[in-house]
Amino acid sequence: MKRDVDVLIAGAGPTGLTLALALHQQGLRVRLIDKATQGSGASKAITLQPRTLELYQLLGVADRLVRAGVPTAHMNMNVGLERATVLRYDRLQSDFPFYLHLHQGQTEQALHQELEARGVSVERPTALEGLHQDAGGVTARLVLGDGSHEEVRSRFLVGCDGGRSRVRSLLGLRFIGERHDDNWIMTDVRIPNMSLPRDERHGYILERIPFVVLPLGGDYYRLISARPPGSPLKGQEPTLDEFRAIMTPLGFGDWRLEEPLWLTNYQPSQFLVDRYRSGNVFVAGDAAHVNTPIAAQGLNTGVMDAINLAWKLRLAVLGKASERLLDSYHEERHAAALSMFEENNRLTQLVFGANPILRYLARKRLQLLNLPQQNLDNVLKTSQIGLHYRHSQAVQPAFDGRGTRAARNTFTGDRALPGDRVPHFTLDAERRFPLYSLLRPERHTLLVLSGGRPDGAAMRALATRARERHGNWLDIHFVFEGSIPASFEEGGTGRAWSDPHRGAHLALGARGAGCVLIRPDAYIATRFPLETPESLDAYFSAILQ
Repeated sequence: MKRDVDVLIAGAGPTGLTLALALHQQGLRVRLIDKATQGSGASKAITLQPRTLELYQLLGVADRLVRAGVPTAHMNMNVGLERATVLRYDRLQSDFPFYLHLHQGQTEQALHQELEARGVSVERPTALEGLHQDAGGVTARLVLGDGSHEEVRSRFLVGCDGGRSRVRSLLGLRFIGERHDDNWIMTDVRIPNMSLPRDERHGYILERIPFVVLPLGGDYYRLISARPPGSPLKGQEPTLDEFRAIMTPLGFGDWRLEEPLWLTNYQPSQFLVDRYRSGNVFVAGDAAHVNTPIAAQGLNTGVMDAINLAWKLRLAVLGKASERLLDSYHEERHAAALSMFEENNRLTQLVFGANPILRYLARKRLQLLNLPQQNLDNVLKTSQIGLHYRHSQAVQPAFDGRGTRAARNTFTGDRALPGDRVPHFTLDAERRFPLYSLLRPERHTLLVLSGGRPDGAAMRALATRARERHGNWLDIHFVFEGSIPASFEEGGTGRAWSDPHRGAHLALGARGAGCVLIRPDAYIATRFPLETPESLDAYFSAILQ
């Protein structure tokens, strides 16, 4: 049966927009539908994390988002009126060592504009009514804005249609979790006489509630708090006076709260789908996981779902992806959501814990974050830069035990392991090219590292072999410790770069000459010594058919 499109995406929030952009960039035919007549335009999620911005850099939209938002490199954490610690995001090795604050509507607008520039429109209002799938793809029944119906045939369908996902319901997937008892309140409000540093985030852990201040630019701030257990106001829309009552004991009673963009309350919940994949249909974003906003992970996790899935779908549309590769989407992203939930539960205990002893101990642990390494470990985790897929069946240890063992002589065991996010570093002393500017979201990237004793002939021979066998799927770059030897000739196999201060070799843990293969989603797939190129074959044999 002829396919109308390669991928049909239901839901045009941040996750759906990101997925559409990534798939179109990879040359796939995409339709993006949404049942709403227009984008929400609401504030909602306002935080983009460093890892999210790195992934948006691959799609060419990071700079547009940074220009629209407010970067914040510090989070001041206080217990009551006492400063406990400062979370230092500026110590992250990234092109984006900060959290970026902007309204969700602004994020959606930037993504929508980029899609429009590439000839992709959101079809509104268009709802998914039903679906039927077979071995060759999915037939979806749509309801258009005028009430008429349309059938669409696609190779794959992805539900990015939110916490009340129609796709998830049609598939009969279980959504497992619980609704929390705490009642959060929030406003985006103008505060012209803000007395706290305006380019930093501020958090106050009070007796049983938090108070958080996040800058939005133009004298606007998001204020977040919660109602104490048993509050008679639970479920009611908050007022500015309610926020003033929380602020005044902290010494902020003189702040002028003006022109609120919105005032809202909500009861958070955490739910996780049991399967991210059912045949040729996938779920992503809030359709797969809904979480408490305590760590600002929700939107960011959805973006990571989209980037993880996009390159796998491209290979599948080309008829090349193995079942192992498609199944790895659930394996990797379900585990990531579980990790996020665990962190949210820890933070909930810190702020809302009913047991005063456990709450006290959790808050005392904040003092440990004054130790530089503890602080860095914390921000690596909360920024999702530390997230890894080391146990995935789509990275080297799962299918190349011999190559994994051989790599131990060439690479250290404490960094840049298969499944880790590829670290940030720059190449070429004069031009200073960030690695992420070289990565392409539709192709793998093979870095051929020289080590301290370059063997240009061996490096070129490996690259020639890699291009002959796997050239459809990868780009090759030679990285020379120090400078590029005058005698080295690329021979049309790749591009040569200098690593004058060993920054790339150190970041990748390279002790000698070896190779690092980077997946299209900027995670390390495999690494191996120069003399064992069969590890590259093992990887592509595992993910391709």
